[in-house]
Amino acid sequence: MKHAFILVLLLCVGLAGCDVQIGEDPICPGPDCPVDQGDCPVPLLLPVDLPEALRCQNYAGGSCMHASLISVFRWQGLHEMADWWRANYSGPESVLGLAQKAKRFPWLKYAYTSSGDADFLEWCSRTRRGAAIHYYPNHAVTFCGYEGSDAILLDNNRTGRLIRIDKSQFLREWRGYGGYALTVVYSPTPPRPWVPQH
Repeated sequence: MKHAFILVLLLCVGLAGCDVQIGEDPICPGPDCPVDQGDCPVPLLLPVDLPEALRCQNYAGGSCMHASLISVFRWQGLHEMADWWRANYSGPESVLGLAQKAKRFPWLKYAYTSSGDADFLEWCSRTRRGAAIHYYPNHAVTFCGYEGSDAILLDNNRTGRLIRIDKSQFLREWRGYGGYALTVVYSPTPPRPWVPQH
């Protein structure tokens, strides 16, 4: 019964003339939509919007690459894997080391680049997966995607705020640190619900 109601509701919205897309690139309702939508934030949503309580902090005296990947695991709903990884892996690591460890789990789907491939990060942003990347000297952070002309990063040494860097500067610096990135290939968390303000 619940599914039938949702189907009827979606059909009514579609027939009412609202310009709403469901898919990879959502857009705001159009001007002829009969419902007052306010200022739709869809284009402004961060690709990776991990709540602060789920952001993994650096641990065990220097496990930044592991912490970055754990945040990606949590964002993509792999909470048990995130907990297991944190309990079993710590210390310095590289993206290639992460890939070697991930290979031990035949069921774990992952993808990575070791060549500074900007298209890989575009894909990580567009599909809202994020990635663990080398960034800053001897450090790793979570790439949260692009918002407008900026790259958004989550540093596991200061998880209370996100870092915003001009995209071209970010790509230049990321390649300077080796151009490494790894993500897991699962379903990211849905965006936070948005309710129009009246």
